[in-house]
Amino acid sequence: MCYIQGSVLQATSTCPMCKVFRPSSSRCPHIKDTCYNRASHPQYDIVYIRNAEVPTFAGCGFCKWAANPPSSPKTSGSHNSGWPGCCRAPTSTETRCIPAADWPAVSVVHHIPIPQDIKTLLELVKRGSPTPYTQSGS
Repeated sequence: MCYIQGSVLQATSTCPMCKVFRPSSSRCPHIKDTCYNRASHPQYDIVYIRNAEVPTFAGCGFCKWAANPPSSPKTSGSHNSGWPGCCRAPTSTETRCIPAADWPAVSVVHHIPIPQDIKTLLELVKRGSPTPYTQSGS
């Protein structure tokens, strides 16, 4: 999850990955770094997680958004709102931008439900595919 450097949110927020993956020690194991890319986010320096367990949260979400904006071209440039699921909760039209495997973490961090089609897919994967045939004679 990305924050504007020096913002109240940065100062008061718990590490989003520690909310999902409880660390074994009392210290947060996640490395935070600052992105100064003025081409992607001209108004702010962004603090991001370098070693997040979930790809959606790894790296600068504002740079991800600038490289491949999921919204209309009218919202590009200085209207960079950050990558959905990383910097903010996704809108209903942006849910496709988040890999299915990342949805459990996105749901916890942003306090939003997992879309039903993704939830169904995750349940099928968790259950495992049924065996197409049974071996006999062993």
